[in-house]
Amino acid sequence: MIETVTAYHSRFRLSALLAVLAGMVLLGLMTSPARADILDTADPYAETEETVTDIEELAPGGQDSALPGAEPIYDQGVTVTVVEMEGNHHIRDREVLDIILTKPGSLYSKRRLKKDLQLLFDSGWFTDKLRAVPVATRDGIKVKYVLDENQLVTKIGFKGNTLVEDSELRALFKKQLGRPQNVNLINKGIEDVEGLYRDKGLVLSRVDDIDEPAAGEIMMTINEGTISSIEFEGNKKTKDKVVLRAMAQKVNEVYNEKVVADDMKRIFSTQAFSDVRRVVKADPNNDGKYILVMELDEKKTGAISLGGGIDTGTGLFGSLGYSDPNFRGRGQNISSTAMVGSGVIGRDRDTINRRIWQFQTSWFNPSISDDSLISMGADTSIREFGSFNVPLTIERRYGGELNFGRPIESMPGTSIGLGIGFENTNISEGASAALLASRGITTAQRAASGALNDGSFIYLAPVIGMDTRDNRLNPTDGWLNTIGAHAAMGLGNSSYSSVSANLRRYLKITESSSLNLNAQGGSLVVGDVPQFDMFRMGGTNSVRGFQEGGLGVGEQYLMGSAEIRSKLPFLKRFGDHYPVYDMVSMVAFSDVGQIYGQPSLDAAFGRPGYGLSVGAGIRINIPGMGPIRFDYAIPLGNDLGGNVRNIHFGVGQKF
Repeated sequence: MIETVTAYHSRFRLSALLAVLAGMVLLGLMTSPARADILDTADPYAETEETVTDIEELAPGGQDSALPGAEPIYDQGVTVTVVEMEGNHHIRDREVLDIILTKPGSLYSKRRLKKDLQLLFDSGWFTDKLRAVPVATRDGIKVKYVLDENQLVTKIGFKGNTLVEDSELRALFKKQLGRPQNVNLINKGIEDVEGLYRDKGLVLSRVDDIDEPAAGEIMMTINEGTISSIEFEGNKKTKDKVVLRAMAQKVNEVYNEKVVADDMKRIFSTQAFSDVRRVVKADPNNDGKYILVMELDEKKTGAISLGGGIDTGTGLFGSLGYSDPNFRGRGQNISSTAMVGSGVIGRDRDTINRRIWQFQTSWFNPSISDDSLISMGADTSIREFGSFNVPLTIERRYGGELNFGRPIESMPGTSIGLGIGFENTNISEGASAALLASRGITTAQRAASGALNDGSFIYLAPVIGMDTRDNRLNPTDGWLNTIGAHAAMGLGNSSYSSVSANLRRYLKITESSSLNLNAQGGSLVVGDVPQFDMFRMGGTNSVRGFQEGGLGVGEQYLMGSAEIRSKLPFLKRFGDHYPVYDMVSMVAFSDVGQIYGQPSLDAAFGRPGYGLSVGAGIRINIPGMGPIRFDYAIPLGNDLGGNVRNIHFGVGQKF
């Protein structure tokens, strides 16, 4: 009996134990997360079958949108521990990781995987055959991205480019060559190509077509924007060929906005037009080409002028003249002027204060034939005035000159010229023996010094110039340089030759101010130059603060000037009613110069041969004429002689 009970209790304990275990298993199943979707219960760490997210699911109406309420396959709390890439042969893993949002250590999200696939596709490197494969492991989720790269780009070529080298264009696609084709980089490269052309002024240039002639090759066709014809509107008197020869933009050449802008300035500077505009339109008869239309507001050009004014050297003067900058509509400029002046204003100590008169006529043809770049001009003149080079004498000159010029096409803004002329100069004594004696010299000494030597000369004057100024009347940027020679053959008297250079630089400081620098010099090269034709220093267009020629004359000279020109900001307030802001400006300046090889009697007239001055002035800009200037200069230093003049005024900038 006892044995039976013991056996029964043993069976009961076993049954109870089994019941408890069964209850625990049941309770565990009832309270644990439903992981059967992730892990196999037979092996809790075994990998599941791969679950694939395709790119097609990203499109509206795809798998997720069809099941908006479906639960995600994976638990959002599972961590991504590994991110792998497959199929990327030229795009590095690091580059892919920089694109996608899913990183090792982030929480798994099917929505993020879809975003990753979209980002990979948008990057441009891959086709739409993209997959994201999440795999559950004992350590977390491993995500593998199955990638399909675009065709490798092995060659990029160009057609139609004549003004930009292939190498310069290919450099814009250096991130694309040798890598999978990327539409984003290609589009960026196309923008850079068109930007490169725009920077060169070729604003009509564009990439017209992209072709793939062979696997891995890209061929781009560029339309650079050729002008098929140039038309003119509004010119009734002026012939088309006159305007056309002023233009550097030609038919059957690529349109260049910078060139046309310069053309418009040149056309306007002929003074035949009050306004010049340009219109570019597609040529309906030539696909991919353009028509350039120049719209011209022509003005009446022939004019008789009666005027007068005041000038430091000429004094009060009156003039009568006729001019036509567009004679017979051919773009030729003719003018004739007669002028009489009272003489030097004030009392220049060593200049005969005598009435000045002159007559001058000139003619200029910008092109000797319809298709020629050579210009031609001629002028004759006769004048009499108190000499600035030879103190206390009267100087009379008459003569004529032919001038030829031609631009150097390979060097924009540069031209060469040649002057051929004849001139007779007569120097007569204007001082009494007593006046000369007051200077410590006699009439015999004066004659013996050669100061009164004159004569007739035939001369050649070659010159080369460079002009890159932004504005010819009031420049604020660019260069204006000339280098020339003067070879004079005496008719019955000695011959001589000299060289000179004049360099001018304009630097913009602000929109309303500029720094302007000038350096010039000259030297006698061969022969004995008569005093009336020596280099002169001092005066309105030289070292200000001194009389005209007050520093002396000589065989060589060096001179420099600096000016700061600025508009007056407080005048802006009147801009709505009066255009004074653009008309009036202030100038601060300094001049310095030295003359060498002075004639023997220069010292007797107190000409020191050097000078330095500082000062300030005002400029009043007259439309179509340029600035009228008033300067007040203060000479600096000692032993400057008595030839001082503080106030100077004239027409045009000093340089």
